Amino acid sequence: MSRAAFAVCLALWLMSAAGAARAQNGPPLERRTTGLHRQDGVLAASVGLQDLFGAAERQRLTSGFAARVLIRVYLHREGSPEPVAVTFQRSEIVYDIWDERFRLRITRGAGASMEFRREVKTAEEAIGDTTTFWKFPITELRRLQPGARYFLAFRADLNPISEELLSDVRRWLVQPARGQRRVGAGDSVFGSFVSIFVNPRIEDSERQVRFLSQTFVEPVR
Repeated sequence: MSRAAFAVCLALWLMSAAGAARAQNGPPLERRTTGLHRQDGVLAASVGLQDLFGAAERQRLTSGFAARVLIRVYLHREGSPEPVAVTFQRSEIVYDIWDERFRLRITRGAGASMEFRREVKTAEEAIGDTTTFWKFPITELRRLQPGARYFLAFRADLNPISEELLSDVRRWLVQPARGQRRVGAGDSVFGSFVSIFVNPRIEDSERQVRFLSQTFVEPVR
Protein backbone atom coordinates (compact mmCIF):
# COMPACT_ATOMS: atom_id res chain seq x y z
CA MET A 1 0.00 0.00 0.00
CA SER A 2 1.36 3.44 -0.91
CA ARG A 3 2.01 6.05 1.76
CA ALA A 4 -0.82 8.22 0.43
CA ALA A 5 -3.35 5.37 0.54
CA PHE A 6 -2.18 4.41 4.03
CA ALA A 7 -2.60 8.00 5.22
CA VAL A 8 -6.14 8.13 3.85
CA CYS A 9 -7.07 4.82 5.53
CA LEU A 10 -5.58 6.01 8.81
CA ALA A 11 -7.53 9.27 8.65
CA LEU A 12 -10.78 7.44 7.93
CA TRP A 13 -10.18 5.06 10.83
CA LEU A 14 -9.49 7.93 13.24
CA MET A 15 -12.67 9.71 12.14
CA SER A 16 -14.67 6.51 12.63
CA ALA A 17 -13.18 5.96 16.11
CA ALA A 18 -13.91 9.53 17.14
CA GLY A 19 -17.51 9.20 15.96
CA ALA A 20 -17.96 5.98 17.91
CA ALA A 21 -16.57 7.61 21.05
CA ARG A 22 -19.01 10.51 20.72
CA ALA A 23 -21.91 8.13 20.25
CA GLN A 24 -20.83 6.10 23.28
CA ASN A 25 -20.44 9.12 25.54
CA GLY A 26 -23.76 10.63 24.47
CA PRO A 27 -24.81 14.28 24.73
CA PRO A 28 -23.34 16.60 27.33
CA LEU A 29 -24.89 16.37 30.76
CA GLU A 30 -27.49 18.94 31.74
CA ARG A 31 -26.42 21.82 33.97
CA ARG A 32 -28.82 22.45 36.85
CA THR A 33 -28.52 25.51 39.08
CA THR A 34 -27.64 24.29 42.55
CA GLY A 35 -27.71 26.23 45.78
CA LEU A 36 -24.36 26.24 47.58
CA HIS A 37 -23.99 26.89 51.30
CA ARG A 38 -20.91 27.33 53.46
CA GLN A 39 -21.79 27.04 57.12
CA ASP A 40 -20.03 25.70 60.20
CA GLY A 41 -17.04 24.65 58.11
CA VAL A 42 -19.10 22.49 55.72
CA LEU A 43 -19.99 22.84 52.04
CA ALA A 44 -23.65 21.95 51.49
CA ALA A 45 -25.94 21.91 48.44
CA SER A 46 -29.64 22.47 47.74
CA VAL A 47 -31.27 21.06 44.60
CA GLY A 48 -34.34 19.10 43.50
CA LEU A 49 -34.40 15.73 41.74
CA GLN A 50 -38.16 15.16 41.76
CA ASP A 51 -38.14 14.44 38.01
CA LEU A 52 -36.72 11.01 38.89
CA PHE A 53 -40.38 10.01 39.26
CA GLY A 54 -42.50 10.07 36.11
CA ALA A 55 -46.26 9.72 36.03
CA ALA A 56 -46.15 5.91 36.00
CA GLU A 57 -43.63 5.75 38.85
CA ARG A 58 -45.73 8.13 40.97
CA GLN A 59 -48.80 5.97 40.43
CA ARG A 60 -46.96 2.78 41.44
CA LEU A 61 -46.03 4.24 44.82
CA THR A 62 -49.43 3.21 46.22
CA SER A 63 -49.02 -0.41 45.08
CA GLY A 64 -47.66 -1.49 48.46
CA PHE A 65 -44.25 -2.46 47.04
CA ALA A 66 -41.17 -0.63 48.30
CA ALA A 67 -39.59 2.01 46.05
CA ARG A 68 -35.88 2.65 46.53
CA VAL A 69 -34.03 5.84 45.62
CA LEU A 70 -30.24 6.11 45.48
CA ILE A 71 -28.68 9.53 44.90
CA ARG A 72 -24.92 9.83 44.47
CA VAL A 73 -23.00 13.11 44.53
CA TYR A 74 -19.44 13.78 43.37
CA LEU A 75 -17.51 16.94 44.18
CA HIS A 76 -14.94 17.51 41.43
CA ARG A 77 -12.21 20.05 40.94
CA GLU A 78 -12.02 21.17 37.32
CA GLY A 79 -9.26 19.39 35.42
CA SER A 80 -8.87 16.57 37.95
CA PRO A 81 -10.14 13.04 37.18
CA GLU A 82 -10.44 12.08 40.87
CA PRO A 83 -13.32 13.41 43.00
CA VAL A 84 -12.50 15.55 46.01
CA ALA A 85 -15.41 14.05 47.94
CA VAL A 86 -18.33 11.70 47.41
CA THR A 87 -21.53 11.19 49.33
CA PHE A 88 -24.96 9.68 48.82
CA GLN A 89 -28.48 9.36 50.09
CA ARG A 90 -30.45 6.11 50.07
CA SER A 91 -34.22 6.16 50.62
CA GLU A 92 -37.03 3.66 50.80
CA ILE A 93 -40.73 4.47 50.33
CA VAL A 94 -43.41 2.00 51.43
CA TYR A 95 -47.14 2.69 51.27
CA ASP A 96 -49.22 1.31 54.13
CA ILE A 97 -52.51 0.42 52.45
CA TRP A 98 -54.31 0.08 55.80
CA ASP A 99 -53.23 3.39 57.34
CA GLU A 100 -53.05 5.08 53.91
CA ARG A 101 -49.71 6.66 54.73
CA PHE A 102 -46.25 6.53 53.21
CA ARG A 103 -43.46 5.32 55.48
CA LEU A 104 -40.00 6.69 54.61
CA ARG A 105 -36.54 5.57 55.64
CA ILE A 106 -33.72 7.88 54.57
CA THR A 107 -30.03 7.18 55.11
CA ARG A 108 -27.28 9.68 54.36
CA GLY A 109 -23.61 8.79 54.02
CA ALA A 110 -21.42 11.81 54.63
CA GLY A 111 -18.61 10.98 57.02
CA ALA A 112 -20.99 9.39 59.54
CA SER A 113 -24.19 7.78 58.33
CA MET A 114 -27.46 9.24 59.59
CA GLU A 115 -30.87 7.57 59.32
CA PHE A 116 -34.24 9.30 59.41
CA ARG A 117 -37.70 7.73 59.57
CA ARG A 118 -40.94 9.57 58.99
CA GLU A 119 -44.50 9.19 57.74
CA VAL A 120 -46.29 11.40 55.21
CA LYS A 121 -49.80 11.40 53.76
CA THR A 122 -49.28 12.00 50.03
CA ALA A 123 -47.10 10.67 47.23
CA GLU A 124 -45.88 14.20 46.49
CA GLU A 125 -44.63 14.55 50.05
CA ALA A 126 -42.87 11.19 49.83
CA ILE A 127 -41.17 12.15 46.57
CA GLY A 128 -40.23 15.56 47.88
CA ASP A 129 -38.67 14.20 51.08
CA THR A 130 -36.59 11.59 49.23
CA THR A 131 -35.46 13.65 46.22
CA THR A 132 -35.06 17.21 47.51
CA PHE A 133 -31.70 18.24 48.93
CA TRP A 134 -31.81 21.19 51.31
CA LYS A 135 -28.40 22.15 52.66
CA PHE A 136 -27.25 18.60 52.05
CA PRO A 137 -23.70 18.20 53.48
CA ILE A 138 -21.06 17.48 50.83
CA THR A 139 -17.67 17.86 52.52
CA GLU A 140 -15.63 19.94 54.93
CA LEU A 141 -14.50 23.31 53.58
CA ARG A 142 -10.92 22.64 54.61
CA ARG A 143 -10.70 20.07 51.80
CA LEU A 144 -11.30 22.78 49.17
CA GLN A 145 -8.53 24.93 47.71
CA PRO A 146 -9.36 28.67 47.79
CA GLY A 147 -9.43 30.11 44.27
CA ALA A 148 -9.92 26.68 42.62
CA ARG A 149 -12.91 25.88 40.37
CA TYR A 150 -15.27 23.05 41.33
CA PHE A 151 -18.56 21.46 40.28
CA LEU A 152 -20.96 18.85 41.66
CA ALA A 153 -22.17 15.84 39.69
CA PHE A 154 -25.49 14.27 40.72
CA ARG A 155 -26.92 10.90 39.75
CA ALA A 156 -30.25 9.55 41.02
CA ASP A 157 -31.45 5.99 40.43
CA LEU A 158 -34.94 4.68 41.05
CA ASN A 159 -34.94 1.05 42.20
CA PRO A 160 -31.28 0.16 41.55
CA ILE A 161 -31.05 -3.35 40.16
CA SER A 162 -27.35 -4.12 40.49
CA GLU A 163 -26.72 -6.36 43.51
CA GLU A 164 -23.05 -5.32 43.45
CA LEU A 165 -24.06 -1.68 43.79
CA LEU A 166 -26.43 -2.39 46.68
CA SER A 167 -23.73 -4.45 48.39
CA ASP A 168 -21.26 -1.58 48.04
CA VAL A 169 -23.76 0.88 49.50
CA ARG A 170 -24.28 -1.37 52.52
CA ARG A 171 -20.49 -1.57 52.95
CA TRP A 172 -20.22 2.21 52.91
CA LEU A 173 -22.94 2.47 55.55
CA VAL A 174 -20.84 0.23 57.81
CA GLN A 175 -17.51 1.95 57.04
CA PRO A 176 -18.36 5.51 55.91
CA ALA A 177 -15.22 7.09 57.33
CA ARG A 178 -13.01 5.11 54.97
CA GLY A 179 -14.64 6.64 51.90
CA GLN A 180 -14.60 10.13 53.42
CA ARG A 181 -10.84 10.07 53.86
CA ARG A 182 -9.95 8.90 50.39
CA VAL A 183 -11.67 7.45 47.37
CA GLY A 184 -9.69 4.46 46.20
CA ALA A 185 -9.91 2.27 43.14
CA GLY A 186 -11.69 -0.39 45.17
CA ASP A 187 -14.54 1.88 46.25
CA SER A 188 -16.78 0.85 43.36
CA VAL A 189 -19.94 2.19 44.99
CA PHE A 190 -19.27 5.42 43.13
CA GLY A 191 -17.15 4.10 40.26
CA SER A 192 -15.43 6.42 37.80
CA PHE A 193 -16.90 9.71 36.62
CA VAL A 194 -17.11 8.37 33.06
CA SER A 195 -18.92 5.14 33.93
CA ILE A 196 -21.36 6.71 36.39
CA PHE A 197 -22.19 10.01 34.70
CA VAL A 198 -21.07 10.01 31.07
CA ASN A 199 -21.78 6.48 29.92
CA PRO A 200 -23.92 4.67 32.53
CA ARG A 201 -25.55 1.31 32.04
CA ILE A 202 -29.25 2.01 31.69
CA GLU A 203 -30.15 -1.44 33.02
CA ASP A 204 -28.65 -0.52 36.41
CA SER A 205 -32.01 0.93 37.48
CA GLU A 206 -35.57 1.55 36.34
CA ARG A 207 -35.07 5.28 35.84
CA GLN A 208 -32.15 7.71 36.10
CA VAL A 209 -31.52 11.43 36.42
CA ARG A 210 -28.00 12.80 35.87
CA PHE A 211 -26.80 16.39 35.84
CA LEU A 212 -23.99 18.75 36.85
CA SER A 213 -24.14 21.85 38.99
CA GLN A 214 -22.80 25.17 37.83
CA THR A 215 -19.06 25.61 38.15
CA PHE A 216 -18.09 27.64 41.22
CA VAL A 217 -14.90 29.19 42.55
CA GLU A 218 -14.06 28.52 46.16
CA PRO A 219 -13.64 31.93 47.86
CA VAL A 220 -10.49 32.89 49.70
CA ARG A 221 -11.08 32.49 53.42
